[in-house]
Amino acid sequence: MTEHHPSALRNRGPIADKLKSLLQFDKGNALEIASGTGAHLELFAENFPDIQWQPTEYIVDSSLPEGDIGRIGTRSAGILETLDKIGKERFKNVRPAIALDVSKEFPQSVTKEKWNLVFLANVLHISPIECTHGLLSGAGKVLKDDGVLIIYGPFKRDGQFTGDGGNERFDASLKERNPLWGYRDIEFVAALGKKNGLNMTEIVNMPANNFM
Repeated sequence: MTEHHPSALRNRGPIADKLKSLLQFDKGNALEIASGTGAHLELFAENFPDIQWQPTEYIVDSSLPEGDIGRIGTRSAGILETLDKIGKERFKNVRPAIALDVSKEFPQSVTKEKWNLVFLANVLHISPIECTHGLLSGAGKVLKDDGVLIIYGPFKRDGQFTGDGGNERFDASLKERNPLWGYRDIEFVAALGKKNGLNMTEIVNMPANNFM
């Protein structure tokens, strides 16, 4: 069995609990971007049995320098097989995992249908800004008229860090690893979403200075 990251195991419970109050539908389909090892997926599939879940992961271009990969993505398509062992082989409501690079146009495997939910956790701060643009652009195109985009992770608010200084230190460490990474501002994300037909409806405070 795949070993999940400890932080994913810590946050997936509160995320799933909050999803139950945020989602206004019982049946539908959900696109999870950057599913990783499937830590969130296996809990979501169990808690929302009438939602069809589509896991995805970023398969890294072999020409990309090793230092640019970070904690997400892999050079091996084997991550999709790992997700299938966590997902479709255990749950009837999980589809086969597919590759998706959120910095680019969503592939036809995603755009061939409209989605009730697009979900992404802990990606925007450890990826180039192109991923933020790609997420909002792609979600704006593939969501149903009453669909919802839910983003989880650490953010700044009105350009300011929250918490007791830990977020500033973590942001600085990210930028040391890759200057293209770093905390995004919620208001920036909301403005970018509006340009793509998405309206911010709720900001939820989550444990450990995270937001949904």
